[in-house]
Amino acid sequence: MRAIINFLTVVLALLIIHPFTSLADELDYELKGCGTTEAMIINKAGDITIGQSISRGITESIPSGGAFDNMTYECRSVWHASGEGGEFTNRCTFVEVDGDKTLGISSGSVKGWEWRFIGGTGKWEGITGGGSAGPVGKFGRLSETVSGFCWRGKGKYKLP
Repeated sequence: MRAIINFLTVVLALLIIHPFTSLADELDYELKGCGTTEAMIINKAGDITIGQSISRGITESIPSGGAFDNMTYECRSVWHASGEGGEFTNRCTFVEVDGDKTLGISSGSVKGWEWRFIGGTGKWEGITGGGSAGPVGKFGRLSETVSGFCWRGKGKYKLP
């Protein structure tokens, strides 16, 4: 009987302590980024357009020197747009100067989006977490299919 009580006490203690140790391992981050997007129309029906795009740019940590400072990125998106707005989903690769990568997915609209990390290499292997972001400023088009943009976001991540 005493062994069962001791076992249950240990299990209860682990259940109480574990959530706090997991939260302590999560790290906050804040980023800003700028880049260009090249879009291609896949199809149209009335005022609805379906397209795909490739965005490339660079990130900076806020404040400078943070975890994701000076990473280049490339995101490939599929989207739809109409007079009522639009939505997108994408897959992104962020690369540090030493070649370590984070992989992520996001979805949302031009007003804001959510993302999560789905993998990484090197020091980012096993990364989990995510965040939210939104556009900063308005930018003109370089051509009918190429535009510039900036964004800002924040979230939490955890490494094993």
